Amino acid sequence: MRLKYLTLCLMGLSLSACSQHVIKTNSATNNLEQKAINSLNAMYEYPSYDYRGKFNIHVETNQNKANAKVDNAPLDAALKQKVDQYLRDQKVNLNSKQKQALYVALAQEQKTYGQSKVDKFTQIMANVLNDMQFEYDGSVHYRQKLGSFNLTARYEKPTLLVQAKVPMVLDLNNYKFYINYFALMPYLVNKENQSNLAYLDFSKYQDLFKQVDYKKFAEYVKASSAIYYRLADQNNIQALSVSSADQAAGVVEKIRLKTSIEELILQANLYSKVNEKYFVQSVLNIKEQNLEKLIANEVDAASETKSKSKASLLDAKDSADDASVVSQQLYRLVNQHFGVANDDEDEVSAVDATEDAAEEARQAAEDATADSGVVATADEEGGLTETQCTALQQTPKTTYGDVQYCQSIYGIDVFGTKPAEAGFLSYFEKLQTVEKEFVAYDQNQFIDDQAFKALWIKHQADIDQALPPVDKRNPFIMDVGLDAQGRAVKLDYDLNYGLSELKSRFSVKADMLISNYGKATPIDQAQLKRAKTWAEASKGSMLEQTVSSFSEKLGQAGIQERSAEPYRLSLDDQLKVIAEQRFDATHAYEQTYKAVFIAKLTESTPQIVQRYSSQELQEIASVYAYWYADEEVYNPEGKALQRIEALQKKHHLENEDQFDDKLGQAVNRLVVDAMRGDKDRQAWNKLKAQYKQPQQLFAKQYQIQFEQENGASSEEKVLLEQTANILGQVYVDARKNKLSEKSIKSLKLQHNEFIDYEIFKEVYQKMLTIK
Repeated sequence: MRLKYLTLCLMGLSLSACSQHVIKTNSATNNLEQKAINSLNAMYEYPSYDYRGKFNIHVETNQNKANAKVDNAPLDAALKQKVDQYLRDQKVNLNSKQKQALYVALAQEQKTYGQSKVDKFTQIMANVLNDMQFEYDGSVHYRQKLGSFNLTARYEKPTLLVQAKVPMVLDLNNYKFYINYFALMPYLVNKENQSNLAYLDFSKYQDLFKQVDYKKFAEYVKASSAIYYRLADQNNIQALSVSSADQAAGVVEKIRLKTSIEELILQANLYSKVNEKYFVQSVLNIKEQNLEKLIANEVDAASETKSKSKASLLDAKDSADDASVVSQQLYRLVNQHFGVANDDEDEVSAVDATEDAAEEARQAAEDATADSGVVATADEEGGLTETQCTALQQTPKTTYGDVQYCQSIYGIDVFGTKPAEAGFLSYFEKLQTVEKEFVAYDQNQFIDDQAFKALWIKHQADIDQALPPVDKRNPFIMDVGLDAQGRAVKLDYDLNYGLSELKSRFSVKADMLISNYGKATPIDQAQLKRAKTWAEASKGSMLEQTVSSFSEKLGQAGIQERSAEPYRLSLDDQLKVIAEQRFDATHAYEQTYKAVFIAKLTESTPQIVQRYSSQELQEIASVYAYWYADEEVYNPEGKALQRIEALQKKHHLENEDQFDDKLGQAVNRLVVDAMRGDKDRQAWNKLKAQYKQPQQLFAKQYQIQFEQENGASSEEKVLLEQTANILGQVYVDARKNKLSEKSIKSLKLQHNEFIDYEIFKEVYQKMLTIK
């Protein structure tokens, strides 16, 4: 919260600096370091200037090539053969359609495991940014406390061109931020407002701005810009030749700074750390108790104005194999039938709400179980050391328990590929260690660039240890072009950063031209006077509702659209079917556990499945079944127990750290659910034999499940039977893709309380399993 608040202050302060004081720098020395510093300081020493520039961002993702191969790739042939062999050994009888569905689901899970949400986000950003060009221009007027920034974005493809310019103005005299956000979609706004600015009033913070010491702020900003040159190796500050293009921009001298992004981050972070109290208390003049009170007030205000988000029902989709979609179609049709307006109802069915809540609860319980075990040290349990685990990566044959132990205790993937290089996150952890040493210097006294350099040299050894090796750092180059007065008139930036956590490399090239020092282009005051509030400017337009509820929309999760692809059972749903089939055939916990184990193992760690034979995997599954079963469910004795204990020793599965707890619990849950549903399945099979018509079978099963969960009196049973018959017809029509309001034409208001959308979905899904 503190950072958020300070950022708001800084946004305005950079324009307010020197509004009442003009600070002249001492005459420049001949060395390049001081020349560069003085040239940048010019931007704070003149009352105004114009600027313009452009930049582009290129994102290169490591998975670009891999994704092209994986998107439609089937399950790995060797993995498919191993799973097939295992299922045959376990006598799991699946028809060709079921097998193919299982392989497709496993392949999809592999793709999902291989590409995280972060990977997908990075790919989307790359697709957009790589073809986007940005330009900007504006002016800064310190004494008038005004600044403008006009951003132009251009997206161009061979058959597409999209361009938008968004003008913005910050006015710290009247505490308003102006923007023409209509520029993004002018056709959605009333014609009279398309060329006008809309403003956001933040005058409630004006007292905070008035108490800022702008002279001290200017000194602080100057020193913060200077540290990069002060701390640079002199060999990395070079004079460059001036090109004809540079000369045309008024450049007579050019200086290059070569450094790295890691060094810049560390320098900026430590500089702000040693000056934190000074900046807050002496520059911003904010006392700790006032800041905490402000934050508390902001939180309270946000809580009061935040409205509950409403989710709207998805449009109906032609997906007769998807019980969830049909259930939502039914919900919409019932509301229409009874004249319930969509705008007045929260059209997210209880089906999805219940399903999501159940899934969250299940996952939370699973994670809690996985985290609840106390991790034993290697000395206490006689386990492997980290060095021994690393050595196993070079061993051709390794026991399963040792593989899992190394993953659980040290995070070492024995069968994995070459470990990834330490990325930004690990580097950030090292920075925190160095920060602790610099916190002691934060004493509410200004530490300028020269004083900071002394501290940097004092802790050079620790700093070098925190920074990556020189050859592993990501380069950053900044060229400053000076005019005849020694002022910066051209800035060029070039940075290239490889972020291993995102499996991507980002390159940014930018330039900025500065002109008209002391006589910047005036900002059109008439345009500011014509501006309206965001709500007023949007009134009567298609954006009115969006803008008026802007804060609510920011917090709305929204509804995720379903894919247009054909509906498929999830992997867990297919494993549920396998577990039920196997238990019905064997009535044995161990045999059912072993049948499901291979698919769950393939989902999470396919490299393990490939390393062990079908016989070894069955033995490992037997140990897992023994380890995770409740005694009243499965408790082998005599020779059966001796066999399990021998397998434990063989595969090094004798303590909890040698098991994948999440895997074991997940399989156990599937098996237990299959065992609990045994009586229900027997009753379902009997019902299928009795009722041959789909409408009748659906209606009877719905009626049975409703009575089991909700109960029904003799009077209610009549209405329940009528409701069930109507829902049976809904099922038949949905399967024929003919579901409409006609399907529920005989539905009366008194039937509504007997519609349970969760039960409807369960019965619908059950009907889909009939061969």
